[in-house]
Amino acid sequence: MIEIIPLMSCQQVIPELAQMWYELLGLKWAPGVKISDVAQRFLNHCNDEKLPLTLVAFKNQQPIGMCSLRENDGIRPELSPWLGSLVVDKHFQNQGIAKLLIDAIKEKAKQKGFSKLYLFTFDKTLPKYYQRLNWEILGIDEFQAKPVTVMECVL
Repeated sequence: MIEIIPLMSCQQVIPELAQMWYELLGLKWAPGVKISDVAQRFLNHCNDEKLPLTLVAFKNQQPIGMCSLRENDGIRPELSPWLGSLVVDKHFQNQGIAKLLIDAIKEKAKQKGFSKLYLFTFDKTLPKYYQRLNWEILGIDEFQAKPVTVMECVL
């Protein structure tokens, strides 16, 4: 059974989440970022009533994934909020956990009164995945000198 809870309720797993984010996203897309900086950023996500916030997926009391909801993700400041930092431990991928996290973030955004949600992805294979989940491509932008696909979902 997968349990999804707010990061503010399980801050002790931040070092594990920072390591997971670094290995799965950071090394490829943000190689200059230090794990200690990632951990500090996630400390700032220990919220429930305000953004940014992060939800964590657990299986057998072990963190296996996470996803964040942020006001902005570094591009298109006129759009808000943004889904970001979606990662699932490599041993638990392709089991529907990413979709559970996405759905939980969508629900959290709806609870906060938002009608749309945005994301961007560096990976050129992911837009097709998100399109299957009812996201639409808005266009191609640039983030940290790399092309990214910007997407939108109506909540």
